[in-house]
Amino acid sequence: MEVEYVEDREDKIVFIIKNVPVALVNSIRRAIIGHVPTMAVDYINVYMNTSFLYDEMLAHRIGLIPLKADIDKYNFQDKCECGGEGCPNCQVSLRLNVEGPKTVYSGDFISDDPEVKPVYDNIPVVELYEGQQLMIEAVARLGTGKEHAKWKPVSICSYKIIPKIEISDCSLCKACVEACPRKILEIKGEKIVVNDILKCSMCMECVKVCEDNAIKVEETDNYLFTIESISMPAKEVLKRAINILKNKAVEMNEILKHINS
Repeated sequence: MEVEYVEDREDKIVFIIKNVPVALVNSIRRAIIGHVPTMAVDYINVYMNTSFLYDEMLAHRIGLIPLKADIDKYNFQDKCECGGEGCPNCQVSLRLNVEGPKTVYSGDFISDDPEVKPVYDNIPVVELYEGQQLMIEAVARLGTGKEHAKWKPVSICSYKIIPKIEISDCSLCKACVEACPRKILEIKGEKIVVNDILKCSMCMECVKVCEDNAIKVEETDNYLFTIESISMPAKEVLKRAINILKNKAVEMNEILKHINS
């Protein structure tokens, strides 16, 4: 296995992963989306709401606000000493008490834990008019994407095959160059070359228009993987996903040993 980074930012990484089966690549994707824990608002307690939005609509909007948090400080509620009733070790409250006229933003919430706060302060929640008031408590806890999408740590997590393109016995008719929607083929001298294989979507338009059958586009075991994170650095998301897969593999081996013994 080889890994080569194409783009490396705190909130986004793009890398090439080579010589791996597609099952492993997809397992990493699924672990990122469904098993890496994050903090999100689970429910809200409404003490006053005279806005134009129903309580349920407010709960839905607030639940989708991404939160920053040191997730290692908190327990999952089903594994907490409180037995899931809720305590400072497994949940945190974000409070809001505002009056109109005002547009309420995510940055208006005051958290019991300063380290747990919205990723962005400018997410609009609701617009309050003169005489309207909103007083709520939003209770956040750890969760994973397989439970609800609001606990997903990423906005983008995808991969695509990096194909192998072979061109031989070409008559230089330029049909493939003109047909390619992503313009990855070009003529250099007396031959057609691929200028950026990473842009190829394997649409096969070049193969369809080539009357000489000079182009072959084949799948490989190389993939372009993209991760765009929300509430934690993208590399941390990837690292946590890989550790989760390792632990699951160890657990599976122990189960198989027990069955075979």
